[in-house]
Amino acid sequence: MSLFVDAFVTSMLYAAFFSLAALGLNLVFGVMRIVNLAHGEFLVMGSYLAIALAIHYGFNPVLSLAVVVPLFFAIGLLLYYPLVPRLQRSDDPEMSSFILFFGVSFAMEGLAVQFFGNNYQEMNYALFRPLHLNLLNSTVPTAWVVTAAVSVAAIVAVYLYLYRTGLGLKTRALMINRDEAMANGVNINRVSAVAFGFSIALAAAAGSFSSLISYPTSPSIGDTFTLISFAIIIIGALGNPLATVLGAVVFAYAYGYTDIYLPNWSSIVPFIILIAVILARPQGLLGRKAREF
Repeated sequence: MSLFVDAFVTSMLYAAFFSLAALGLNLVFGVMRIVNLAHGEFLVMGSYLAIALAIHYGFNPVLSLAVVVPLFFAIGLLLYYPLVPRLQRSDDPEMSSFILFFGVSFAMEGLAVQFFGNNYQEMNYALFRPLHLNLLNSTVPTAWVVTAAVSVAAIVAVYLYLYRTGLGLKTRALMINRDEAMANGVNINRVSAVAFGFSIALAAAAGSFSSLISYPTSPSIGDTFTLISFAIIIIGALGNPLATVLGAVVFAYAYGYTDIYLPNWSSIVPFIILIAVILARPQGLLGRKAREF
């Protein structure tokens, strides 16, 4: 029973982190129908920045968000205007973006190697005291609990943005029907640019905590996060940001319990579930056939 509870608690914390890691990817697809294959690389860059702030200034990851989030939001805005509008004018924005961001991901990985080398880097668990907490009689690192709490706060912030602000209403209008939104006076570029900036900032925010709860940071780890994020948003529903949470829960619990009881299958079972979802319900667990939100 102890192992079962441990797996439940650990999977819950991982589900929160994975939700944050994949949320921006689903947001940008929902608004712009573009496939950002460089998503994991932005997460890695956020991790490197947070680690640098911890080493040189003693920032813990929560404090580093005050630098990471606005900086990467600005980077997202700067990248949006030269890249995304041209993609959306193409005959097949999804495929064009797939090809473009495939190249961007390789370029970013190469830059990470040049600036940070190939060595793994990690955040220091001792930045959070006490080192461990008790949840449901299961002992877990405090850093994991803080990561999950920040992730939940970010998810709530995205919900409030989408459902409690005028800009969020326009964002959801683009998700439902881009042409009708434009016909009703929505400034497509402004709304899309903000959504793109948010998506990059969310990825970087997840990166600030990634080496604490998941993999040590290295230039090559971005591909892994991109793959996991895509699996999560496909399970939940492509184009529905908040469905990311359900996808992350399914993925995390599949991994967590398999890791306890069938460890040799832990990296396989979540993707078997992904395949099953694609075959049984291609639009995702919370998706609609027309990909409406």
